[in-house]
Amino acid sequence: ACGNLQEDGENGDLSTDQCVFLPNLITLLCDCQPISPPPSGCSVCGDGKEVNSPDAVFSFPGQPATPCGDLQEDGETGNLSSDQCDFLPNLISLLCECQPISAPSSPPVAQPSVDTACSVCGNGKEVTNPDAVFSFPGQPATACGELEENGENGDFSSDQCNFLPNLISLLCDCQPIDAPSPPSPSAIISPTTDIGCSICGNGEEVNNPDAIFSFPGQPAAACGELQIDGENGDLSSDQCDFLPNLISLLCDCQPISAPPSPSTIIQPTAETGCSVCGVSKEVTNPDAIFSFPGQPATPCGELEDDGANGDLSSDQCDFLPNLVSLLCDCQPISAPSPPSPSAIIQPTADTGCS
Repeated sequence: ACGNLQEDGENGDLSTDQCVFLPNLITLLCDCQPISPPPSGCSVCGDGKEVNSPDAVFSFPGQPATPCGDLQEDGETGNLSSDQCDFLPNLISLLCECQPISAPSSPPVAQPSVDTACSVCGNGKEVTNPDAVFSFPGQPATACGELEENGENGDFSSDQCNFLPNLISLLCDCQPIDAPSPPSPSAIISPTTDIGCSICGNGEEVNNPDAIFSFPGQPAAACGELQIDGENGDLSSDQCDFLPNLISLLCDCQPISAPPSPSTIIQPTAETGCSVCGVSKEVTNPDAIFSFPGQPATPCGELEDDGANGDLSSDQCDFLPNLVSLLCDCQPISAPSPPSPSAIIQPTADTGCS
């Protein structure tokens, strides 16, 4: 419970790492508020804007669904923290139909607030998969072709024109306007360059070609097929840029000179090992199960053994500590055993935190 977590922090029962990352994880769920709430509120839509779809329901994992109208009231009455006031506008702008306060109401997906049109794919690009359906929590699913028409008609706010390209680029198969039609009907095959790229990033290659990569609203594709598409120049420069971060673990990306490995999580690339918890830390909850989309679930103890034995790549050694720290109950090697069986209560300091 949030109350128990707060007591653990005040009593010094949380590690320094947990004190650092817990606020970002629990601020919305636990309704973190300034100890002395400010007398004035904020607009959940951002300065100068208001909700025009009060009955739309905003949902966020782990907390109750809330109508946009209630969120607006919470902001106006000062019941939202400054952090929530900062990040909520980007999350709810489309769903809650945020409009300039003087703007007339409009249908949920059409929000005229600018005099000029925009491309939902970004400047100089267009949708080449108009039948793909874009969905966002709490709002109706909309075909990419309809989104493009809304943008061209000036029915989107400037905020939506800014963030939609990053959300729909892969799904709607955004391509440069003068680019040739893609040779494949798949939304993920989009030739835009004369030379190919590696979907794993420069100097790396797929070592698990049969793993299946899926992205909302588009067909699933095997890692091996994605690698071929990249090598043949069938991926756009945008896809070449963001795919490595998405598929690195799933597709078992390894330096090209590294030998292939039989497991998606076990990838020997170094003579020396590393700690999956980070330098000078160790797993204290070895039976906790770590899972990642597209690969087998693995106990924290086995992950620690893989790291110690040098069976993890340098990339995995870098990003795993952030993913497994809380789940595997990572503790400084010299730290005493935690007094509580809970993986989230780990006394490491004499003073508390909030």
